[in-house]
Amino acid sequence: MELSKTVKDKTFDDYFTEVKHSETITGMLRPGSLRLFCLNVRNGKIRSSDLEKFAMLNIGRYVFSRAKQENFRSAGNLDSVTQQALRVMRKSAKARNIAAGETLGEIMVYAVMEEKLNAHKLLSKIELGTDAAQYASEADGIHFLCKDGGNVLSDQMVFGASSVTGDVKDAIDIAFEKISRIANHEDSELLLIEKTALDRFYEEDDLKLLTSYVIPEEHKNASYGTSFGVFLGYSLGLIPDGYDDDQFRERMHLKMIRDIKAHEDYIAGKIREAGLQNHSFYFFTLPLNQAETESNEIMQHVMEGDVDL
Repeated sequence: MELSKTVKDKTFDDYFTEVKHSETITGMLRPGSLRLFCLNVRNGKIRSSDLEKFAMLNIGRYVFSRAKQENFRSAGNLDSVTQQALRVMRKSAKARNIAAGETLGEIMVYAVMEEKLNAHKLLSKIELGTDAAQYASEADGIHFLCKDGGNVLSDQMVFGASSVTGDVKDAIDIAFEKISRIANHEDSELLLIEKTALDRFYEEDDLKLLTSYVIPEEHKNASYGTSFGVFLGYSLGLIPDGYDDDQFRERMHLKMIRDIKAHEDYIAGKIREAGLQNHSFYFFTLPLNQAETESNEIMQHVMEGDVDL
């Protein structure tokens, strides 16, 4: 049994393509993954407009808990979810005094953990910064991953960390700054879940799983490990001149594989430096044309509701 998914069905694979490769994080003691995703290209440019559409289609599901969405539904106000979610996003970005683009990484780490890791949302970053603000979480989202008897050998609380910036190495460094802060406050992060998670669910199976594994009965210990889901957005750095879109797409895939191969040892070193070798890590990367500029533009359009669907 696993928690119910919140990401809108079929939207992820409509916009993102996974790039297959054989690279791994060297020296990992626990199972993990290193996965590469890309958007489509047109006229030698990555189609960032598809990322706008994806974010817009899922904004209400990212911002609001399952219970809150059910309240909208039962009151006959489901058509207002997106509008209200955008209002919350704008207020949150202003209160946190962050660039709009930073929220894109937070949305994407939520989406890839749900859609590609099957680690379903307990609290998104926006919920951690509003409804659970008094607990001062360091995570960019908290998810729960159920063991499957195959690749996932144990139940895991997965903490999200994201970074969208121009250089791959810089993105890794920024993400690990967050990871270190999360690890240093792990007990507080887990207490936050125990105090707040049940209020965000309404389906019987979800509540049963939470009370069995995440928030156990009194005098029983919770049975799960902790791990990290990491989203890295960066600038691709390819010149498209002289190539048609099929050729550029092939070169993009090869460049992505070279980029991660060049940094897999660096990632392993950051894990050792943080003393987190006994945790699983799940990495997801996505290149953009100009990551910092585009991420800001994308989220400005989203928060203004200025997205063609």
